[in-house]
Amino acid sequence: MNIGYFISSHGFGHASRACSVIEKLSMIGDTKFFIFTTTPEWFFQNSLSFQYEYIETQTDVGLIQTNPFIEDMDKTINALEIFFPFSDIRHAEFLRYVSKIKLDLILCDISPFGLWIAEKLGIPSILVENFTWDWIYEYYQDRYPKLNGHISLLREIYQLPKMHFTCEPYCKISKNSIIVSPVFRESRSSREEIRRQLRLSDEDLLVLVTMGGIPIDHHNGNIFLSTGNLKFLFPVNNPNAIIDNENIIFLSHNHPYFHPDLVNASDLVIGKLGYSTVVEVYSHAKPFLFIGKKNFRESSVLEKFVREEIISDEIEVNNLFSLHTLNKIQNLISTTKTKNQPINGADQIVNIIRNEYI
Repeated sequence: MNIGYFISSHGFGHASRACSVIEKLSMIGDTKFFIFTTTPEWFFQNSLSFQYEYIETQTDVGLIQTNPFIEDMDKTINALEIFFPFSDIRHAEFLRYVSKIKLDLILCDISPFGLWIAEKLGIPSILVENFTWDWIYEYYQDRYPKLNGHISLLREIYQLPKMHFTCEPYCKISKNSIIVSPVFRESRSSREEIRRQLRLSDEDLLVLVTMGGIPIDHHNGNIFLSTGNLKFLFPVNNPNAIIDNENIIFLSHNHPYFHPDLVNASDLVIGKLGYSTVVEVYSHAKPFLFIGKKNFRESSVLEKFVREEIISDEIEVNNLFSLHTLNKIQNLISTTKTKNQPINGADQIVNIIRNEYI
């Protein structure tokens, strides 16, 4: 069976969720995967344990951002006006390519392009989401009326899939969608093995700092030096491998570690509110110091979930490297929560797809 997966490249959350589903689908039957996205291929090499075809393809626009917390709506609208509308003539070559590889099924993690391609070629399509782009753009439409046409078009496209999964924590329930539990990648290596590779002792307490798919460009970790047995791990824009600096470990953005393994090896996670970070922290029952994104519509939904389901507290991004944050770390890290065995929504999705299509 040939399965195409069209994945949004807005951060790494969509690719992370897609990889969880792909990994479990690969375990049932003789299946070949074709991944369509502009998310870097190394992310899939790091996340998937088998061979696949990677086709670099823009599948949506999302929001164009100047940094992890600020979006540029003028650039986003300009990009939308280039991206839409889809047409048989404009995308004839791509339609011929997809037709040639004979896909039996197309899944989309909120990509409208994949849904349109499936409809044009008569291929069954499945949408996996916790929000859709029309819902996100609604937040801005009063200030940016040029979005109205794009919102209407997206609403029509999101009605096309033959099956629709809405993943908790979700932003909106859509008609006929199937609600599933949070979808997360599962750790592969033991906590002990990863900590050994990071040269941590049994007494060390590891704090993982992550901004999802965006590395930290500027950091001032001096406040975290000489903090006893607290160790801090930062993925940064640095081409080198592990750099050990007293209490701080810097990893290159494209590091060899599987991110869920780093979460599992950590004693506390600091990060922005993003779907994959939230659900991976949730699945490992780790304390979470989160950085809110007040002007992104999904953030309030994720924040509500975090406050209800995870031992957590909030910090401001400007206070990341401060004594204030250090105090919050020390307060949270001593709080323990019994680790449960949460249901992975990827299992639910795959079971339904298997019964319906495989």
